[in-house]
Amino acid sequence: MQSRTGRHARQRHEDARAAVAELTDALASASIVLPSVGVDSPSLFTGEVLVELGRARPDVVIRLAALIRRGTDR
Repeated sequence: MQSRTGRHARQRHEDARAAVAELTDALASASIVLPSVGVDSPSLFTGEVLVELGRARPDVVIRLAALIRRGTDR
């Protein structure tokens, strides 16, 4: 039997993995790859599980910024 805290932590990890998959899929549709994207360890202070966006070449970051700008232009 798993504790309520354990279930909550597992759900946070699942949510973070789903977010990584969503981002990776969306970026792939624009031919953008962030090779270091992944799930980070839970914060020692909040227990929150974060998504690590990692490192990318400058040209990839510029393409990502352009994609975001196109998506936010109104």
